[in-house]
Amino acid sequence: MPVLAAGAAAATAAAGGVATGAFSYNRANYLFDAGLRFSRYTSGYNFAMAQASQYREDIRDLTALTVTKMDTYHVIGVIFFVLNFQLIMAGRLGVHGPSPPGYVMGLYWVNICSALMFLCVLIWFTLHASARATAGSVHMLTRSVRLPIPTPKQLDKARRTGNMFEKQRVTDVFRVPFVVPAPKEDTAETQADPAKKVAGPSGTRRMPKWFQDEQKELHAKGTQAATRNSLPEHFELYRGLQQEWAVHDCYARIGILYFFSHWMTSVSLYSQCHCFGELRALWPAWSVTLIFTTAHWCLLKLDIQEESDSRFLAMIPIENMLPFTPVLTVLALSLDYSVLTPNDGWIAVIYLIAWVPYVIHFLWALRLFELAMPHPQADPPEIPGKQWTPGDWMLPRAFSSTVYIVAPPKQIEPGNTCLQQEMKAAKGAKGVNVPVKKSRETAPMLYPWKLFRGAIITNICLWIFMMFGRVFDQIHGERQLLKQEGRVMRWPSHMQPWMTPWTRNGTRNEYAHTGGSDRRLMEQFDFERQDEKVSAMAERLAASLSSLAEALEEHVEPPSQHDEPTAFGEDLLTALAREGHGAHIHLPKEVSAKLSAKINTKFILEGIEHLGELLGASWAPEGLWASEGLMVATDSGAVAECKGMPKNGRWLCKQVAERLPGHLKAAAAVRLPQGTLRAAVTFQEEEGVLLLEADVYGKAWTPAGEVSLPHGDHRFSFDRGGEELLISSPHGALKWPLHLQRPADEFQQEEAP
Repeated sequence: MPVLAAGAAAATAAAGGVATGAFSYNRANYLFDAGLRFSRYTSGYNFAMAQASQYREDIRDLTALTVTKMDTYHVIGVIFFVLNFQLIMAGRLGVHGPSPPGYVMGLYWVNICSALMFLCVLIWFTLHASARATAGSVHMLTRSVRLPIPTPKQLDKARRTGNMFEKQRVTDVFRVPFVVPAPKEDTAETQADPAKKVAGPSGTRRMPKWFQDEQKELHAKGTQAATRNSLPEHFELYRGLQQEWAVHDCYARIGILYFFSHWMTSVSLYSQCHCFGELRALWPAWSVTLIFTTAHWCLLKLDIQEESDSRFLAMIPIENMLPFTPVLTVLALSLDYSVLTPNDGWIAVIYLIAWVPYVIHFLWALRLFELAMPHPQADPPEIPGKQWTPGDWMLPRAFSSTVYIVAPPKQIEPGNTCLQQEMKAAKGAKGVNVPVKKSRETAPMLYPWKLFRGAIITNICLWIFMMFGRVFDQIHGERQLLKQEGRVMRWPSHMQPWMTPWTRNGTRNEYAHTGGSDRRLMEQFDFERQDEKVSAMAERLAASLSSLAEALEEHVEPPSQHDEPTAFGEDLLTALAREGHGAHIHLPKEVSAKLSAKINTKFILEGIEHLGELLGASWAPEGLWASEGLMVATDSGAVAECKGMPKNGRWLCKQVAERLPGHLKAAAAVRLPQGTLRAAVTFQEEEGVLLLEADVYGKAWTPAGEVSLPHGDHRFSFDRGGEELLISSPHGALKWPLHLQRPADEFQQEEAP
């Protein structure tokens, strides 16, 4: 018995020693694991905060992509806003030189104004997209994407004390090492095929209870959010938010192309009008046109890609034809400004060439509408380094490669894990309701397309209206609905303060303080009142100079000796002043040295006040093309016809021909019996008389002969038939017969218009 008792005591002592050793060993492991558990907890939150910082950087990068593009577009738009207005205002055509033809002006103004319209639209889009993207980014960074910093309660929960070892299972407290071995690590085969894992209590009971509790929290059933393919919530939120400005971003980029397309055409037309109208340079006009058209073609090829389901207008290569429309206009201008004699055939050719650009631009306006239409599409594959947008976004398919929009992905790359999703999954396993944030369901943002569509429809209507105007002008004549320059009557817009308008006393056209507003506009002057003013001034001068006149020796100019023409009987002589005042003087049959003449009628010429001072006049006989009347020429080169006789002291005149060329010193014009016009001019810098002739409409003055005269100032007029030139000078007068190389009777008679 003592032996048995001693053996039992020894066994008990051994068991107690083993139990004590196992207890000490397991408690040391528990305390060690508690430290590791807290370190793992803090490390997990550190990783989660680093990942949240990465998510915030994602928001900033996605926003910076839009904001940077919009700021760049905005700067480009502001620069070209100035350049566009320079072409419209500072460098406007028809100010520094003659106005270009109407068919070119129609193309130019529709293009330059359409460019300004698209420029304003794209600038508005850039402002909205940049501001909205910045506001959306700030909203998400301050409310949704925050760092997952643990609370003190969570830190206390993760902390373990030594006495918590007493709450462990007995098997965990007295587990004998190596007798109850630790679980084996999973091999590569079992990791690849989870079905081969050995499940059961033998495997799970070998792990501490706190470890098994954590595994249940992370991998419990119904926690799908903790999978490796779980999409971070900030991507879902930002995708729904980005849709509010992505369409503005897209149409701002399309607006840049539409602006440059119209601007490149207008700058080509502007260069042509400048070269032809002001510089008279043919070859520079062609060279600059080819440069701009080539650049225009390259722009369209870079931005517009082929559509998979092309529409009707896509079958017509309008993108290839549009850039070269200025080549047609420069061809038309080359013919229009050439030395070719204008006739109906050449005019028809020029108008035909000019109509081709109008048709192409109209078709291009329709094509722009098709290209900008939004289309739904399937989700495209994500290719690293390229733009990507969801298929449910309504964007134009033709510009998918040029808008450069990157949306958040709908799935993450393999191997990436969202730690915040795992944290929420652990809370869900405990029964805590944690809602998953998803993008809000919104309809496609189509307001930018509606606004852009309005601009395109306006462009289409402009081309329809301009083509109607071209048809009207070709039927009724160019610029027939407007008064000629200088004929518009209106009150001056600027009055010089504290200045009495004595220069125009009694008139509505008062003195203005700027040269641009001081326009000497026509007024219907009262002839009798003007005559009274002149008479009163003459009486004052006569009273003042009478004593001086009596003291001067009278000098009588000896009359020139000439033979009286046999057919010269009683007639009327028309005397004219340079300002347009005149009188009919009755001449008796006997013409002697002391002529006794009688003023029959006083009159004033109306309708030519804006044409300059009179240089000469001729009496036109009654013929097939015109009635009897007076033909006058002014220092500005204008030729006017005063039909019939004056009525009530007024003789109405009308300009009937193109202006005579050069700076004139003397001029006269007459209508020949067959209807054509003949003019005699003397230039300021030359001597002699140049004879010019024009058709019945007064167009295309061409040289017909030349008369040499002695040095001095001469005034001349034509006889009633236009075959003799009546020349007067300080030394006398003479009658000069005209022997032209091309007699007047060789003109072909045309039908009256």
